[in-house]
Amino acid sequence: MREVRVDLHGYDVKTATDLAFDKVREAYRNGYERVELLHGAADVSEPVESGRGRIKWELREMVRRGEFDAFVERDRTWLKAGSIVLYLKRNPQASREQWGKEPPKRYR
Repeated sequence: MREVRVDLHGYDVKTATDLAFDKVREAYRNGYERVELLHGAADVSEPVESGRGRIKWELREMVRRGEFDAFVERDRTWLKAGSIVLYLKRNPQASREQWGKEPPKRYR
């Protein structure tokens, strides 16, 4: 199975969610089958307004709102404690593999 993992640690929430969307779109275009978005905060079990866990909960909201639906099979989405696994729809016109440049991380 062709899978790409996207580590979102070190990004602010806006950059992380933009990067996640871009990588899911690119993985679909490149003919991948699965994307795992690594957000961390496995121990954060409730939505938070600020601090640790914001990326996790914003990504979950993006899934709930259907923001990835053009590229993923939503019913196969796996919301894990420290990541989200998205199974991509089959792309019959996958292009030659190309990936955009990732933005610099802001936090360490």
